[in-house]
Amino acid sequence: MSQWSHGDDFGAPVSEENWGGGGASFAAADDTGFAATNGDNGENHEGNGDRACFNCGQTCHIKAECPEPRPEGSGDRACFNCGQTGHMKSECPEPRAERVLDGPCRTCGEEGHRSNECTGAKKIDRSHLPDMSIEEAWDAIVKAVAEEDLFDVKEAIQVYLKSSPETTYAELEKAFRAQSLNLYLIAVTRELPPTFTNMDLQGNMEKKYTVTYRFQWAPPRPRDRETWPKDADENMERLADAGEATDRGKSKCKNCDEIGHIAKACPQEKVEKENPNLIKCFNCDGEGHRVRDCPIPRVDKFACKNCGQGGHKASECTEPRSAENVECRKCNEMGHFSRDCPSAPADAGICRNCGGEGHMAKDCTEPRQFKCRNCDEYGHVSKECPKPRDITRVKCNNCDQMGHYKSRCPNPPKEAEIAPDADFGGDGFATETVTEEKAEGSGEAAWGAASFTVTAGGW
Repeated sequence: MSQWSHGDDFGAPVSEENWGGGGASFAAADDTGFAATNGDNGENHEGNGDRACFNCGQTCHIKAECPEPRPEGSGDRACFNCGQTGHMKSECPEPRAERVLDGPCRTCGEEGHRSNECTGAKKIDRSHLPDMSIEEAWDAIVKAVAEEDLFDVKEAIQVYLKSSPETTYAELEKAFRAQSLNLYLIAVTRELPPTFTNMDLQGNMEKKYTVTYRFQWAPPRPRDRETWPKDADENMERLADAGEATDRGKSKCKNCDEIGHIAKACPQEKVEKENPNLIKCFNCDGEGHRVRDCPIPRVDKFACKNCGQGGHKASECTEPRSAENVECRKCNEMGHFSRDCPSAPADAGICRNCGGEGHMAKDCTEPRQFKCRNCDEYGHVSKECPKPRDITRVKCNNCDQMGHYKSRCPNPPKEAEIAPDADFGGDGFATETVTEEKAEGSGEAAWGAASFTVTAGGW
């Protein structure tokens, strides 16, 4: 019985019943499952055994590590560029010869040109998709739309295209609208990386617009309105010159930043970059050394902001609050809190609640005094004020002017804008801060804008 690749036969002599035993005709086997050749231990390739260097003939190293110069005319291997012996391709003095084309283009599948020079339509392989009739594929699209599963929608469309490969985006969009499906193929303007382009369903590249799949017509974010088509007619015009973002399949040169070749074959003169091998430390931001060699102690980025110790947060710190890196809100100086500011006015210690000295309103032990924003009297709030509403104190949330509500504002409505410091959540969409005025009815919110956050989300 043949014992192919049995681990216990490693190092055994070759025989008809032990073919490929792992260590055939060698003395020992390494830990990689293959025989250690001439003293090589299989791990660090140290030791050359009795094997001599092909360059100088010594046995302490291999040819790739040989310190001796290579003899002239040594070796019978021909240069891969000019075909002559005596040198390698990297040392060839002749101009670089073009490689003979011996296969089809990787992009279009045709012969006679390289993929970097291809201008034809990309060959799309849908052989891995199941075979369905047009009716069955369309039913799969309808089912995926009803479940609002975008992945299944795209896959079902590809199955449909396998049965009807000439179908375009515009024809699909017309069919969706005719059957009132909640799926929209919307062509938007989008800037793509240089190595990407828009490709339609037939493989034609360099399309102007990018197709997005949506379950509703309206743009998901206010910033998308600029890229969105104005109406359905404009969308149909865009779909005629639209496609999905895909890789061009062409290389980008790091020397001239052009598409179609790599830096090794760049026809332009090599551009010397500033400090290409600059070493920078990420601990002290210094140059010339790495983090492991940094003389400055390693900074714990997760340490407590109050005491500087690790293992807890500032909110859990038991040490008194440190004012070392605190900026005073009164004098804008560092090193003390505003309540301890030496530059504060003499009446800075007067309580705004009871009028006493020596403490602030938040530390006051007296009952809280409420001041009405309608009549400026104490003892009640504006929603409990017995006096008529003072319209001059009402601020409009549309034009920011006093004297009227948003519902009676004579100016056109103001669109919500994303704040410059808007927070982006895990779904990649901004958290937009807007304001909404409460109705003219009673309540504290009638005297100002009640702020809240609305997350403009996707699916």
